[in-house]
Amino acid sequence: MLNKYDNENIENIKRTVITVWGDNCVLGMFKQIDAPFTIFEWDMVLYGKFDVRLEYERGTLGTMVKTDEGYVGLSRLTDEEVVRGLKSCVPENMLRNFQILDRLLEVWMQ
Repeated sequence: MLNKYDNENIENIKRTVITVWGDNCVLGMFKQIDAPFTIFEWDMVLYGKFDVRLEYERGTLGTMVKTDEGYVGLSRLTDEEVVRGLKSCVPENMLRNFQILDRLLEVWMQ
């Protein structure tokens, strides 16, 4: 069951996704995982070709990008410092991480 804190984080995620990608993002399936605490996966497609999965657990947000090896964490795909842990859901840190992802995808599109 989602609590107030988790619902606020979900709204921040949606708002930040729209800020960074707008119409270049299609939010897909939101899958809440049965656990005594909040865990969910939220898939999206960016620029019509990149599969991205957001993984949320206990107030932390991981960003995974689908590659030939499966979903790989953003921090393993870039040299930029990705904010991790409980600070990953702070709105400005989430924005930073999504901007890092956007720069990575721009390079991949070249």
